[in-house]
Amino acid sequence: MSPKRNLSKVVILKVTGTTSAKTKDVVAVEEPLEIRLAGEFEGKRFDRSVSVTMRTPGDDFELAAGFLFTEGILRSREDVREITYCVGANKEEQHYNVVRVRLRPGVPFDPEKLQRNFYAFSSCGICGKTSLDAV
Repeated sequence: MSPKRNLSKVVILKVTGTTSAKTKDVVAVEEPLEIRLAGEFEGKRFDRSVSVTMRTPGDDFELAAGFLFTEGILRSREDVREITYCVGANKEEQHYNVVRVRLRPGVPFDPEKLQRNFYAFSSCGICGKTSLDAV
């Protein structure tokens, strides 16, 4: 299985001058992506949601790693053990909207870096949430 396609075919109404006609067009798809971080801190395992962002599906693993790098959580690609899509506890159908980044053992991690103390506003209210459940 692979992530959903990032394009969708839709029927539109094309207007030219005073005439209109139904035709097909291709549009970009936008969906939320929850980024989770898993690893070990002070001898205890953790797995927590970091952020939700809107994106065009595709290159989700690179997006998650880049986000964690720019937030100062990852210092290099060697900090990452694996990046996978998540499935729920009941193994429900995969929708490819949740990515888990697992840190390698021994990678220093400060959970305070995950604390976000700001207000984020967007037209849809998705960006800035820390989990899809919060949406």
